[in-house]
Amino acid sequence: MTYRSGAERFYDLFGTKDDVNFYRELAHENGDRALELGVGTARLAIELARDGVEVWGIDNSEHMLRAARRKIAKEPPEVRSLITLRRADVRDFDLHETFPFIYFPAYTFDHLLIREDQINALRCIHRHLRPSGVYAFDLAHVREGEPNSDWFIERRDLGEGQMVVRSGFLRRDYTARKASIDLFYDVYVDGKMKERYHEYGEVYIHTPEGIRELLEENGFRIKAFYGDHRKKPFTEESKEMVIITEKRGSP
Repeated sequence: MTYRSGAERFYDLFGTKDDVNFYRELAHENGDRALELGVGTARLAIELARDGVEVWGIDNSEHMLRAARRKIAKEPPEVRSLITLRRADVRDFDLHETFPFIYFPAYTFDHLLIREDQINALRCIHRHLRPSGVYAFDLAHVREGEPNSDWFIERRDLGEGQMVVRSGFLRRDYTARKASIDLFYDVYVDGKMKERYHEYGEVYIHTPEGIRELLEENGFRIKAFYGDHRKKPFTEESKEMVIITEKRGSP
């Protein structure tokens, strides 16, 4: 996704996901120390830190990190002290640290479009995990036969006559195993549009079989494969793939 200055302040309005308890539970099970990849606005990092987890977070967007720092600054000192942010690319990073738990939430692994980038990211993750460390992440599950394109629209009322409308146009190319999306954030005040932000992004369409093979070839043993963050069994009808893995050997 191409992030632009300004629109990041609206991400949390539309970024509600049922994943906090899932990642928080895994963090507690694995040493209360975690690395979040694609930390974004620190939505999850803050929730984990509030619960006593030390969280490092990396992101390649300075705009997103700036938004994260603004949010973290509003937290009490005991929460702020548990969060460390770094600007880094998930395909090539070295924090000179290892972690018992690494997570990559919000379908962000989908943004790695070519196999080389996917492999490089997994190798970096493998290198930053402690022996038998746990790596968890989620992916969109796009089924063949879904429409090749569609629109969606969402609204959020900010009060005092202000509203944000997010609309998007999604295209899917099953042959190339890629999807693209144009996102528009329109800000209205008393019914008049005052601002518009546009973003464009592309994602890879993973299959369950393909992601299993990719993980196993790069040093990860799959411990659990769910259909949502409430640990519902994965089926072909599931809208997402939620995966927990364990580091093994060398990639």
